[in-house]
Amino acid sequence: MKILAVSPTEKSLDAIRMLLERDGAEISLASSASSARRRILDEEWDTVVINFPLQDESGMELASMAAVETNAAVIMLMRRETAEEFSHTLLSQGILIVEKPIVRQILQSTLSLSSYIKMMREENNRKIENLERRLDETKIVSKAKCAIVRKKDIEEEEAHKLIERTAMNRRISLKDAALYILRTMIE
Repeated sequence: MKILAVSPTEKSLDAIRMLLERDGAEISLASSASSARRRILDEEWDTVVINFPLQDESGMELASMAAVETNAAVIMLMRRETAEEFSHTLLSQGILIVEKPIVRQILQSTLSLSSYIKMMREENNRKIENLERRLDETKIVSKAKCAIVRKKDIEEEEAHKLIERTAMNRRISLKDAALYILRTMIE
């Protein structure tokens, strides 16, 4: 597990590092939002832990950015009053909250939950990419079918079989066959 911990002071960074230590965890530290932001965008992280507030900003913007632009799970460390005030906003963005003073077992449980969240985000992203790819293929095949129906004055089912035969004969995908047919019809 690769964890980025962001906290405003050296003392708090050391304390967080000790709390985060787990078997095989790679822990990196940042003392400002600006340095953390660069590292979040430049590297792949499993979890980002932010000790609220930071010196150069509150940390809310950093947490939102990390939650939206990466697959990393984000954990905010906050005092109870602050956590109650911002919980709805943070939780709606998928940001987990651990109240201060920090109990090691609670933080460890939250880290386990964050690993699960990261895994689910990655799985959902893969599913979305697959669906987008299939939708793109369907659009192209439909466009080719329409072009064939108009040009050759045949039924849609026959047009689809023509695309399938072209794909099979040329040993290419249905999408590539549809693109081939569209190109040859234009020429």
